[in-house]
Formats: sequence, structure tokens, C-alpha cells
Amino acid sequence: MKIRITILIFITFFLLLVLSFPMRGLVSLLDDKNKISTTSIEGFWWKSQLNEVVIDGRLIGNIDLIFSPFSLFKGKFQFYISLSGPELKFNGNLGVTFLRENFIQDLTLSANPQVKIQSGKPISQNISNIEAYIAYFSFNTKGCVRAKGEGTGQIIDMFGLFSRNLDIAINMKCTKGQLELIFESTPSGVLEGEVLINNDFEYVLEARSQRLSNKIKEISQLNFQKEPSLKISGRLDQLLNSF
Repeated sequence: MKIRITILIFITFFLLLVLSFPMRGLVSLLDDKNKISTTSIEGFWWKSQLNEVVIDGRLIGNIDLIFSPFSLFKGKFQFYISLSGPELKFNGNLGVTFLRENFIQDLTLSANPQVKIQSGKPISQNISNIEAYIAYFSFNTKGCVRAKGEGTGQIIDMFGLFSRNLDIAINMKCTKGQLELIFESTPSGVLEGEVLINNDFEYVLEARSQRLSNKIKEISQLNFQKEPSLKISGRLDQLLNSF
């Protein structure tokens, strides 16, 4: 009888300790390189608010986190997250399954990169006004498992290649363990392409333009057997830092 009481007391104490663990302490444990700062952190790990979050010197915004205890019955550890910032807004569900599969589900996203100032002069952004909805996206250590989502955006024609800014439609899926983003201008025929992203956050982007190809053919009098394309690669974090 005493052993049962001792075990019950220990379990109760452990649960109280876990439930009362503050989000501020969790952020300190995760941020071992001191790249995250906030004006204030309120609440516990299972329900919290982080105000004016700054990562690597860039203001992200306010973040609300709420843990869903019923997700445990579905074999996953799920949070509802809402972020509201000057350049990025999104809300949806994210977490990890008991099989160590990370996931994003029912997430709506709105991004509007701000104009940067360098040496007192504004620097225009290549992409603006992205609106997206991710129905689901899951991945593990081997790569992309499944993905479904769509969005719209606008490419700013900084070099006058298309005579105007381009509206694009975006779709996402998994291709051979990589996340594939397929984009196409609206109306079609002006620009199209794909972006492949692997689990090391390396990307390969290939873009094609029927309009530019026709201009090159007209000027050079060359007859291409295959439509020429532009192909670039790099790391996703470096690409995001450029916006």
C-alpha cells in the first residue's frame, strides 16, 4: 500500500513539474547560440505567447502556441501555432508523430517582404505578396513523405524581361524524397519551373520562359531543339535571408 502511495505521489509531482515548466525555460534550452530574443514570454510550454520575437537580428513578430492533448490519442504531439509579424503571418498545426515524422497541417500563410535599406537606398525584393495554404506536409530524416498545398505570388520584374510584374500559381508535392514546388505564371507561357528541396535544405531551381525563348530565337535566328532554361542551386536558408 505504501509503495502504491509513493508511486502515485511521484507521478503527481512529475506531472506538476512538467505542466508547470515555463516557455521561457524551454526557449533558453533550445536557443543554445543565443540567436532568439523577445520582449516578453508568457505562459507554459503547452500554452504560451512570445512577443516581438527577433531571430538573427530580424523581427519575426508575435507567436502564440497551444498544445493539443487530444493529438496524443492519434499518435502525435501537435501544437497550434499562430504568428503575426510585419513580413510574415501564418496559423496552423505542426508537430511530430510517435514515429518521428515531422508534419505541418492546415496551415495558411501570407508573406509580404519589406523593402530593405542599404547605404541609404531602398533595395527592391524579387518576390512579394505570397498567399499559400498547406493541407499537409510531412517529412522525416530520409526526406519528404507527403505534401499537398497551393499558393499564389507575384514576381517583380526588376530587369524588364517580361515588361510587367508576373502573377504566379504555386503547387507543392513530394518527388523522390524531395519537396517539389511547381510554379507557373498566369496567364501561362510567360514563366514556369520547379524548385526541388532536399532534407539538408539544399535547393535546385529550374525556370523556363517561352516568351524569352521566342525573343532569343528571333534575335539569333537559332532553332532550339529543346527550350532553354535557367538553373540555379544553393541553400534554402541563404535564399530566405536574401528577402
